[in-house]
Amino acid sequence: MDSVEKQRIQCLKAYGILDTSAEQQFEGLVELAAYICKTPIALVSFVDENRAWFKAKVGLDVCESSREIAFCNYTIQNNHLLEIQDTCADQRFASNPLVTAEPFIRFYAGYPVTAPTGENIGTLCVLDFEPRQLDEMQKKALKVLAGDVLAHLENRRKNTHLHELLREAREFHNLFNNSSEIHCITNAEGTIEFINDSISGLLGYEAKDVLGVNIWSFSLEGERERVMPALYQQIESGKNQFQIETQVLTKDGRVRWFEWSDVIKDGKWLVNGRDITERKASDSHIKVLSVAVEKSTAGVVIRNTEGVVEWMNQAAERIFGYSLNELQGRVFGDMLIGEGTDMAVLSKARQLMAERKPYELEFLIYKKDRTPAWVFISNNPLFKDDGQFDRQVGIVVDITERKIAEQQLIKSREDAIGLSKAKENFLSVMSHEMRTPLNAVIGMARILKEEDPLERQLSNLSILEFSANNLLTLINDVLDFTKIETGNLELEKVPVKIKELGEKTIESLQFKVKDKQINLRLEVDPNVPDLVEADPTRLYQIFMNLLGNSVKFTETGEVVLALKSEKTEGKNVSIGFEIRDTGIGIAADKISSIFDAYSQAGSDISRKYGGTGLGLAITQKLIHLHGSKIEVKSEPGKGTSFSFSISFKKVEQAIEEAQELELPLKIKALVVDDNAINRLLAKKVLQKWEVACDFAEDGLEAVNLATSQQYDVILMDIHMPNMGGFEATERIRNCGVLPFSQVPILALTGSVPNGNEDKFLAAGMNGYVLKPFNPLSLYKKIKEIRVDLINQY
Repeated sequence: MDSVEKQRIQCLKAYGILDTSAEQQFEGLVELAAYICKTPIALVSFVDENRAWFKAKVGLDVCESSREIAFCNYTIQNNHLLEIQDTCADQRFASNPLVTAEPFIRFYAGYPVTAPTGENIGTLCVLDFEPRQLDEMQKKALKVLAGDVLAHLENRRKNTHLHELLREAREFHNLFNNSSEIHCITNAEGTIEFINDSISGLLGYEAKDVLGVNIWSFSLEGERERVMPALYQQIESGKNQFQIETQVLTKDGRVRWFEWSDVIKDGKWLVNGRDITERKASDSHIKVLSVAVEKSTAGVVIRNTEGVVEWMNQAAERIFGYSLNELQGRVFGDMLIGEGTDMAVLSKARQLMAERKPYELEFLIYKKDRTPAWVFISNNPLFKDDGQFDRQVGIVVDITERKIAEQQLIKSREDAIGLSKAKENFLSVMSHEMRTPLNAVIGMARILKEEDPLERQLSNLSILEFSANNLLTLINDVLDFTKIETGNLELEKVPVKIKELGEKTIESLQFKVKDKQINLRLEVDPNVPDLVEADPTRLYQIFMNLLGNSVKFTETGEVVLALKSEKTEGKNVSIGFEIRDTGIGIAADKISSIFDAYSQAGSDISRKYGGTGLGLAITQKLIHLHGSKIEVKSEPGKGTSFSFSISFKKVEQAIEEAQELELPLKIKALVVDDNAINRLLAKKVLQKWEVACDFAEDGLEAVNLATSQQYDVILMDIHMPNMGGFEATERIRNCGVLPFSQVPILALTGSVPNGNEDKFLAAGMNGYVLKPFNPLSLYKKIKEIRVDLINQY
């Protein structure tokens, strides 16, 4: 293994991703890749020494393959897309077992996943069983998604590190709560209001038993009278921090010496008590202390009153980079500063030390080798029995990793914002690209219906319009990432002719059974109400998924959609739905798994019948959203039945929408759109209202026309070559010539940026209509704009 490959393998293993469980972030990426590239297989693959291991997959049951035969082994050798349009025609792969035997791969396209240090550690790839070629949009999307794989890897590694830091922080928190010292709060008279559990181990009392008791009750007789006169003198002189030592009686009658650090704040005494019995009994208390902290992970430094180092432990030596011999007898503060040190923080520490006050601070130091390191220092003064300042003890903790983690967290947030913007732009483009042809389908279907079609054509046009509108609604929800990811998908509640919805679904599937010996029919119980309050799009999606599956897996016999009234309570009715067929059936041991995403009833199902295995998973979620559950009965070779019940509110009569009287507008409009079909569609719609139209194919042409002749309204597309709609609007508004600069501009667009409708108004537009547009909605919007302008003048 050469050094480059060794470095690549080390980089891959550093992520700790190999042989880990499935994770939704990666599963979502391969699902999206397969959807965009329209391939049955998509993989996130990481290549180690001997294999290509699949972190996430769509369309394959195996989890890895030999590196020797893996297509991804070729992808990681370059930094660009590897596309094999026909594996049988490529000498590198024609004899590959993956091509000549199952799964018979005929197409491959993969983009390397490149670490920030430049190593190609894996790929995001798509595969097909037929030769094919990706278009430019799919190639770009594959590259973006490969970058998302790396982003998830980086976030995964950073989160692991942050969890470790959090664990350490919790350990430090527990250490503080289980302190070897007594911490308590008393009122001005000395009555204990709060005390930690350490009193149990130190004095034998339970914390709950001493609340409300005066703190002097636990001192040896005469201690209060000995200590308080000097303490009152200090209070009268303006001091509010004190250090005293008293003898305390334990619960079993033993006498212990305690050193108390007292602070008066807001009328309360904050008291910290330390057992110093051993120190009082020995002149070698510094040595005892050094032994106690010698192996501490935190650095400990003991200095005299002048700041000269007397002793420090090994942890402090590691943190500072100096040995005890190098610093002993010296004032070492100036030896640790550098260009990045905050001198104001250091000056404040020295001032507090001069005032014999404890302090805590974080600042940047430089070790002996001038390596920078962030440290947390807690410094406490120690006093003799007579109250004189004796020495000071500093606790030093290296917090460099925490500081780096904080910086990485900030960077991760900035990267996440950038990724969010990239996704927003991607979804905006995808919305535009999908809505543009759909606008033509819906618009032309509507126009053809209005142009007096033949009776035999009317039914087909209705099915076309019905299916296209349902597709539009589904596209809206798929593109709304926020709604899907946060689980905020809500069911619409509108009057629905439930029988008619079933009939249209059956009609839209009739073309699929023409070449089969299947009777596709609808059964409706006479007691099923004509109108219910429901979400027609979601019901249609459920029907289509289940009926489509039944048709796919049935060659002879029948496929039936049955509706039955089960129970009526007041205005609510429960309707049972059953989709049954005489198809191939499902084995008993496979029924429990068919609702899992990407699952099929058998390993040969996808190859023989096609499909990704997502339909039933989506259907189950939609039925759960209706407050119901789906049941399956099946026998291999005899057929399958899917059934569920949904409760609806009955509607007595249809709510008819008030029809807008579309009177002639008799105005002149400029239509700006780079799509010829959209321009033709807009022309046909506007001509009905006696609107004279000029056309522009991009924003630059629109600006030239709009600043040279007067229009009553401009219908402006957003995504166009040469110049987009927002820039064109800005130039028209800033042209400085009246009335051109004040012409009403209405966005006629296939995408709304991140759901932010205000962006159109901020760009200088008067509103927007989302494509595919309803002619009546466009009419109302144009009319509203003209009325508003008339009222302004």
